[in-house]
Amino acid sequence: MRRPTLLLMALLAAQACTKAPDAGVGSGSAWASAAGPDAVLLRFPRQGGTARAYRWGRDSVVWSSSQRTPPVSDALAFDAQQGVLVVLDAARIPVRVDLRVGRVTPATVERLRALASADGYAVFGVAPTGEVVRLTGSGVWRLRPPAPVRALLPLPDGGLLLLSDTDDARISVRRVHPPETKVVDSTVISGADEVIPTVVGDRVYFVAGDHLEGRRTRDLERSLTVTFDDAIRDVAPTPSGDRLFVAIRGSRTLYVVDRYDAAVRGRIELPGPATTLRMDPDGQYLIARAEGSDSAYVVAIGTQRAIGSVATQWRSDLPFIAPDGSIALARDDALVVVDAETGRERTRVPGGTADVWALVRWNGFRPRSATLDEPVKFEDAYADSLGADSLPAAMDIGGGATAPAAERAASDARNPGWMLSFAAVLSEERARSLAAGLRVDGTAARVQANERDGTTLYRVVAGPFATRDAAEAAGRRSGTPFWVFEVTP
Repeated sequence: MRRPTLLLMALLAAQACTKAPDAGVGSGSAWASAAGPDAVLLRFPRQGGTARAYRWGRDSVVWSSSQRTPPVSDALAFDAQQGVLVVLDAARIPVRVDLRVGRVTPATVERLRALASADGYAVFGVAPTGEVVRLTGSGVWRLRPPAPVRALLPLPDGGLLLLSDTDDARISVRRVHPPETKVVDSTVISGADEVIPTVVGDRVYFVAGDHLEGRRTRDLERSLTVTFDDAIRDVAPTPSGDRLFVAIRGSRTLYVVDRYDAAVRGRIELPGPATTLRMDPDGQYLIARAEGSDSAYVVAIGTQRAIGSVATQWRSDLPFIAPDGSIALARDDALVVVDAETGRERTRVPGGTADVWALVRWNGFRPRSATLDEPVKFEDAYADSLGADSLPAAMDIGGGATAPAAERAASDARNPGWMLSFAAVLSEERARSLAAGLRVDGTAARVQANERDGTTLYRVVAGPFATRDAAEAAGRRSGTPFWVFEVTP
């Protein structure tokens, strides 16, 4: 059962970039990230230590973890909204690495199997008790499945597919949508040697021997069935999911299946048989592991032809294809970056193969705009149910009459107060998860819901504070990025 690679999970929002000629999208190799998230390369010492981050194509460190990371075996998924990368330690325990503040936190102490994540926010696994577990920052969800689970496939919409063996040697597929525990759809398929998700998440493909079967994830209805002349070695969908590239045992031919025609609509001749396929998250290239050797064939997606081969070790993290059309490889003891079209070496990191690498896209390391530090005024920004803690100061709690309205208004105008804001998201669950792990001077942060133009925005806030300086000092002590806004009377 194959787990989706980190790159396919983390680069869902891949932006267009200039491509090399055989990518079929234009010419040139420079990559500009101004229109989208930055490509960030993360380096983890395999034996544990300080993790570091670099902007792709630059050798200066832009971030270091404030806590020591454990020995890392692999990267699982990246949550671009919270800036958290989930890695697996040497014991296959998921660990959250927060790129905002550098914290390194185990997600659980349980030894889970069948670990998987679609977004880095929710991590799924199967506990020793057989329960299906979902780990998030806000808590743990558990499900006692109807049958023992062989594998899990999280979906981008928050759903989850449970795969279980049946008594007649087939595979039962059930769909649930946490935190609900009810099975909303189910079906039975002939088998599943491999499970291949798509980036978009609207289809999932199952490989059983020489048989390739596709299912729609929304209702588990069959969408595709193709049978080949020999056993399927691997399948790689394009990022859009419109084509599937299929490697067959002992064959130099790479088959191209059209999702909409549900049939083979192309063939690519490789220098030799391939055993493993790895798709470029931007859809420029595909790299295929050569059978019986430490090399990989490079296929241009735009022209659907093999354009060369490169020497590389094959690992869970390497090789991978970068946004500028280069390929990061493992050669001897070095991480080597080469041009996908020509194979020429661009750069080399001696000793790089001793570490674990992950490429994600995130804007969190960009310089803050000066306007973000200006006071922001929100209508009724402090009028949530938990904001009542400021009311007693304006009352005569001894039972007498309250101060005149004009006097209270004048007092508020003189000292309206200042608030800290740590995040503003569309998901209440994410907001409460952030607030649950954040304390300011010993007091837990809270969530405010504000509606603008029919959309509810959930803010993670703390305060109020008497002065802006006091608010900024408290924000710095929290160790979390923040901005300050003035309470509107």
